Amino acid sequence: MARSVPWLATISTLILALSAVVAVRSSVLADASSQEGCVNQWLFNGVWRVQVTKVEPYPNGNQQVGWQVTEVWRNGTAQEIDPSESELQEHKLTLDNGSILASATTSGGASLSTIANHDFAPAAQFTFTQVFTKPNFDPANKPKAVDVTFNGAKLAMYKATGARGIHPQFSTPRYNFHFKLDCVASSAAAQAQGGATQIAASQACTNEWLTNGVWKMRATAIAPDNNNDQTSPQIGWMITEEWVNVTGRSLAPGDTYDTDQYLVTASGNNIPSSNSAGTSMNKQQLDFHTFDPGGSLTYQQRFRWSPFDATDKPARLLVTFDATQENKNPNRPHYKTPANFRIDLGCSK
Repeated sequence: MARSVPWLATISTLILALSAVVAVRSSVLADASSQEGCVNQWLFNGVWRVQVTKVEPYPNGNQQVGWQVTEVWRNGTAQEIDPSESELQEHKLTLDNGSILASATTSGGASLSTIANHDFAPAAQFTFTQVFTKPNFDPANKPKAVDVTFNGAKLAMYKATGARGIHPQFSTPRYNFHFKLDCVASSAAAQAQGGATQIAASQACTNEWLTNGVWKMRATAIAPDNNNDQTSPQIGWMITEEWVNVTGRSLAPGDTYDTDQYLVTASGNNIPSSNSAGTSMNKQQLDFHTFDPGGSLTYQQRFRWSPFDATDKPARLLVTFDATQENKNPNRPHYKTPANFRIDLGCSK
């Protein structure tokens, strides 16, 4: 009968233990399709610039039920786009014990949709918080890394023209982002990488007229948006605007390729008029209004986002037009370029 050898058993136990450690550690390493960074470090894939700024407990009342990760996103392309058009997938949070929390939970999925469907103007920024929860949550099991992932293979199928033009393609095979949460980037690494510059626009202050050869407009007032009920909590902001048709023919803005408006807040957040069903329908008051030659309209454009922070005050208003498409038609009024308007809400003329 063969005898067991004690030192062989000990070595086998050590090998198994080491394998377990390697398995846990490997789960927090970046894969071949991922760039790796630390907290406060910007990563860029040719379309999106993303930065993780903090990780905090996620409470439900007085009890912690998960973790929340704050991220800053910037559009690095020269066109309006939302992350869903780049085939954004789940976020994944890796914990100390190697387990992974996916964003596809009730709370997590809802928070992911906040960024997935958020329209960004070129160079625009938006900060959001991704939530990760699970039943029987253990707060002692700390976050180790977070992964922001895209379906690059599916995106590559959409190189043809889509609803808003050609889908911007990633400039690197490492298009996913892997952020280690146990390190903080140096000041040099925390500088934003590459991407589109601010959209070209004529600039003015509140109460100052701007014109692009087709439309003349100005912003005249800022007010809280309480959904027309002063007893209700504030859910956004309203910008009062005056528009005038400066051409010699009847026109509706929607017929002349007017596009989104964007409210930029003091923190740098960029909120599009298309951000909710309510604000999109609100903008239709402008888009579908037919102006007589020289005719005018005063209306209030609403901007809403979640979670709403009333202390993050409006700083600028960007009003955009697709001048390229409008100017292609020889039988239509043409925009002077840049056709876009940028209004500084902190000054008045």
